[in-house]
Amino acid sequence: MDGDSGLQRLRKGVYQSIILVVFGVVIGAGFNTLNPQGIPWVGEWPQEAGAVISYDGLQPISVEEAKMFHEAGVALFLDVRGYDASQRSHLPGARNIPMEEAENRISEIREMADAGMIVITYCHGVGCALAARLAQVLKAHGVPSVRPLVSGWSDWVNAGYPVEGGGA
Repeated sequence: MDGDSGLQRLRKGVYQSIILVVFGVVIGAGFNTLNPQGIPWVGEWPQEAGAVISYDGLQPISVEEAKMFHEAGVALFLDVRGYDASQRSHLPGARNIPMEEAENRISEIREMADAGMIVITYCHGVGCALAARLAQVLKAHGVPSVRPLVSGWSDWVNAGYPVEGGGA
């Protein structure tokens, strides 16, 4: 009987372990699906910045090129990250334009673009699609010089380029 009891406990332990693993996979998959920076489910993982994002009809800009426009005084950075992240720190002179405010601020952005500014949208980094989405909205509303920053905030900071606010 002791052998049966031990075997039953082992089976119960294995069964509970399987249940915990399945539960963990389901929870992890759910969070990955909901996270805008989640890991791709199929296909090859990106080998370079922006490989997962659709830049349909847009001309993405590299960190180096964005810095060049900034130094020339013609970059208008639009920070698509949330208000708190943008308040903590942002690219020089950036305006915080969350997606839900974009439609209401088109004319303001178009005026600056018409004055010769290069509109550069950015968000957290590789895998964040918000910059490309904002750029597509602006382009659809007639802003001609809009370009999404491929690697976003993270690569700008990692390159040691200047930021405003409390820091990265």
